[in-house]
Amino acid sequence: MFANQAAFNNPLSRMQALGMDTRAEKAIVNAMGQPVIYPQTGGMIHPTRFEITQGTELYRFGASHVSTEQLVTGGWWMEKSSFEKLCRFAQLNNISVAMAARLYCCVPPEWSDMGQLVRATVIDPLLAYRGLGNDVDIPHPDGKARVRMKAHNNIAARRLYQLFIPGLWDHAKKTPDRRMPGAIQPIRVFKIRKEDATKGWLYL
Repeated sequence: MFANQAAFNNPLSRMQALGMDTRAEKAIVNAMGQPVIYPQTGGMIHPTRFEITQGTELYRFGASHVSTEQLVTGGWWMEKSSFEKLCRFAQLNNISVAMAARLYCCVPPEWSDMGQLVRATVIDPLLAYRGLGNDVDIPHPDGKARVRMKAHNNIAARRLYQLFIPGLWDHAKKTPDRRMPGAIQPIRVFKIRKEDATKGWLYL
């Protein structure tokens, strides 16, 4: 039994893995007020079912302002092999790991300042969607341009699998007796300076 089985079975979870904003206020509705289209801003390509076993080591970047509880119950993660690939790329190009993650995972500064990195271990078996990152095309906050990021999945060295794990927050609310609620236990949280997470970023 997987801790997030119910959340994974919810059709909205796969839509979220595809990068769709499934909030009701964002949906385009029909004459009956029923959602028919959700805006898509990024996400992953061809998400497939992926089982995560107990003891698996995972990594996740998050915004500097969120709590550790929020950090470890977020949906987007990567496996150890993917994180090590980021580290090698960062070392070769003399950039921070956070900046490497921006490039590989298509995370523009408008989405997150990438101010935290958590290394964690899975304590309850989980279901995830696994796939390659998709292109990003979103309006710039100034309203005069767009932020576009291209996923270079055609280049093997730039191809990185990501995980979307739905339902972590809901599961955490059911396990208040744990030292850190939820199915994922943080091992260590690293703080990342804002300038390191954006050094080398260019708007093209």
